[in-house]
Amino acid sequence: MSVRLRSRVCILAVLLSASVGLGSGATSVAAAPEEPESPAVQILDQLGTPLERFQPREPRSEDEDARIDAAAWYMTGRLREARNDFRGAYAAYQKAVKLDPKSASIYRELVRLAFGLDEVEDGIRYGLKAVELDPSDALLLQRLGLHLAARSQFADAIRLLEQASKAPTMRKESAAYVTVMRSLALLYAATGEKEKAADSFEVVFDALQSPEKYKLDLRTRTQLAKEPATSYERIGQVFLDAKRPERAIEAFELAAKARQGKPGVLNFNLARVYVQTKQFDKALAELQKYFDAQLLSQGRAAYELLAEIFKKTDKSDQLIPKLEELAGKDSQNAALQFFLADQYVATKELDKAETLYRKVLEGAKDPQGYLGLAAVYRLKKEPQKLLEALSNVFAGATRESAERLDAEMKRIGADEQITKQLIDMGRKQIKAEPPELEYGSAILLAQLAATAKQDEAIVEFYRYALKRDQSRAALVYDQLGRQLMRMKKYGEAAELYREAADKPALERTRPQMLFVLSQALELEGKTDAAVKAVKEAKAIVPEAGLLHYQEGWIFYHAHRWEEAIKVFEQVIKKFEQKDKEITRRCQFSLSNIYVQMGQRAKGEGILEKVLAEDPDDPSVNNDLGYLYAEQGRNLERAEKMIRIAIKAEPENMAYLDSMGWVLYMRGKYAEALPYLVKAVELSEGGDATIFDHLADCYHKLGKQELAVKNWQQALKFAREESRPDEKLVKKIETKLSGKVEEKEAPKE
Repeated sequence: MSVRLRSRVCILAVLLSASVGLGSGATSVAAAPEEPESPAVQILDQLGTPLERFQPREPRSEDEDARIDAAAWYMTGRLREARNDFRGAYAAYQKAVKLDPKSASIYRELVRLAFGLDEVEDGIRYGLKAVELDPSDALLLQRLGLHLAARSQFADAIRLLEQASKAPTMRKESAAYVTVMRSLALLYAATGEKEKAADSFEVVFDALQSPEKYKLDLRTRTQLAKEPATSYERIGQVFLDAKRPERAIEAFELAAKARQGKPGVLNFNLARVYVQTKQFDKALAELQKYFDAQLLSQGRAAYELLAEIFKKTDKSDQLIPKLEELAGKDSQNAALQFFLADQYVATKELDKAETLYRKVLEGAKDPQGYLGLAAVYRLKKEPQKLLEALSNVFAGATRESAERLDAEMKRIGADEQITKQLIDMGRKQIKAEPPELEYGSAILLAQLAATAKQDEAIVEFYRYALKRDQSRAALVYDQLGRQLMRMKKYGEAAELYREAADKPALERTRPQMLFVLSQALELEGKTDAAVKAVKEAKAIVPEAGLLHYQEGWIFYHAHRWEEAIKVFEQVIKKFEQKDKEITRRCQFSLSNIYVQMGQRAKGEGILEKVLAEDPDDPSVNNDLGYLYAEQGRNLERAEKMIRIAIKAEPENMAYLDSMGWVLYMRGKYAEALPYLVKAVELSEGGDATIFDHLADCYHKLGKQELAVKNWQQALKFAREESRPDEKLVKKIETKLSGKVEEKEAPKE
């Protein structure tokens, strides 16, 4: 029996069994004959109508048959749900949607059950399909947005919530709208979109003050008012960040009236408002109230604000005396004491600073204090104490201290003398018996050696760190591997990654190590070994799209085009509905393969299809624009497309090169030059094509010496590739021989 027939019989049986017991002639089980008539025959006997197969006037199409079968499976799903067979219902709905993939209502049922059964990935996938079919479903858009936000997919979450806020079914003066705008406000704030966050919070702020306007029930109103994320104080901070001081003051005053937050914190926030509006006397008065309350909640920010006020009123000479006064009254405030010590460092009062840092560190082993000591010892040129201070920072690093540590390491790296002293001292400590160098010190010295581009020392310190502390080996393998890849020591990197992948203690990171191993092996020219490594990783994490893509990339890099095409097409088929980013990568790679194979029209066709689906995508605008530029056609359109990419990522090396090249092809050589120069700077060397483009531009501008210099660099990098592009090598050699092919700007 076919699936179609079975499904129809199933539904018919369900409907008829529900009807049979209603008739007066229903036969009891005890009185049933040995071969009872089917329920269908019993019903038809009662009706007195002979059974005839329905024959439609016009034969149904395959699509119509599929929709009928889908309806049957849909009803099966509803029945199974009524029996609490939720897994069975889920399976039935899946069959239904496969038969009728354009039914938003079936997708909605799948979404509801998927989330209920904790099939979150499926729930999101089905939900995205449902809102694609029915963009007006505000409730589902909101639900999907919140799920994506919980997974830190903020861009997609924002897109869906924005769509929900604009849906025709969404009333602007409703509790649902306020809830959506609240979610958007929090996401905008988290992603640094200050203006949009403030715009969204305007709605929440209005709803808090006029709940009847939005028909907010008591529960929603209370929740909004009491929740810290949507309190008047938080809203005021967002208004302040968006430079809306009047609204910020309103919010802070309402916070004070509602007794939200500590009074001192509200004084601090008002001080920020007054600084923004250049009312410095008022700002200082409010800030003093915060200091009088001896609060710690704002940490360094309060003293940084004080420094800003004094600087803007030309009273910077009063900062240290004021801080000393405050520190005398609040000796347990470590943030204040450290900030004062920082000012001593800034004024080169190093002994005072050292004494204060050490005094506070006796009671609070804070990385901020050790960072201050590191600055003192850097300026005093005391490498031993400097390394000890840095190691203490590393041991207790927080996100904030990690950023300051990076800045301090750059300052140390800029001082050749102290850098050399530290590296020499570290090497001596390694050779001591027993070795004296601490793990944290070894990591920091390896990073310092990387800043100083001392490759031998980098490897030495990381290798030592591996021996010193195996419990943190994953971090060292990762950092050392990256450095070896940067040095183009692919064989050594491959050995390192294989060692890491085979360590039982690092089982959790095995897929990651196999992934980078495959990269190193391919760049070393060992394609088959690279494929084997990535297949090992796929066996561990079969649903990781990146690993499937990596297999295709290996063949792509090896110029084994047919194998690459086969893999990329399989990945697209498998992940088209699950992973948009991986699908896009495969499409871009396929496009480039066809271009390399001389099938340029086919390559362009792939990109044009992607562009039609997502006209704002920076990557496709860049890639297709560059293809047009290379051929010298559609140049005006190509420039517009590449500008879209540049606007999205102004520091992207590839986009800058594309921009320079399309301008070059349009004959705008002077305008092209800054883009190409910046692309070369960001490339940090290694990209022959970018140097070749820059050289061509210099040549057109009559700067022959610079042109030759950059062609030489381009040739060097082209020859160093693991698989040199012989056409590119020959082209650059021809240019250097003086036989430059003039590429005239085409007529548009």
